Amino acid sequence: MNKYIIPGIIVIALLAGGYFVFTSNNLAGLSQNPNQQSSEVQQQLNGTVENTVTVVPANHEVIYTDPGYSPSELIIKIGDTVTFKNQSSREIWTGSAMHPVHTAYSGTSLQQHCPDPSNTSFDQCKSEQPGTSWSFTFTKAGTWGYHNHVNASHFGKIIVK
Repeated sequence: MNKYIIPGIIVIALLAGGYFVFTSNNLAGLSQNPNQQSSEVQQQLNGTVENTVTVVPANHEVIYTDPGYSPSELIIKIGDTVTFKNQSSREIWTGSAMHPVHTAYSGTSLQQHCPDPSNTSFDQCKSEQPGTSWSFTFTKAGTWGYHNHVNASHFGKIIVK
């Protein structure tokens, strides 16, 4: 009988040690991201599963130089902001397509929406000197062409998904 007690104690000790090692690794993972774990616990306790995706709006840059806009095409998400930076030697006036009326994004003409203090028409509404920038937050999905109203041969598009 003694020959079974010592091996039994060793097996129990190994199992207990393995259990503590395994659970301490899982607890370390819990403390690294408490929000994620509490979300999973709530889902398990109430029996429902909710897929919640938090989208953090991003900021993007389009640089305007003497040859034009770069990148000339940009893919973003609804709620993202694009900053147009004038690093050229000329004035810039970024406006929604089509030149010269700028109606594509807002459905209103340049004469109807400029000045645009609420910044909702995707139109800078005035020319700005080199070294300046202008930002616009896109709230509608679609493909939105734009151009430099001062030099309409410079254009690009923003694809909002």
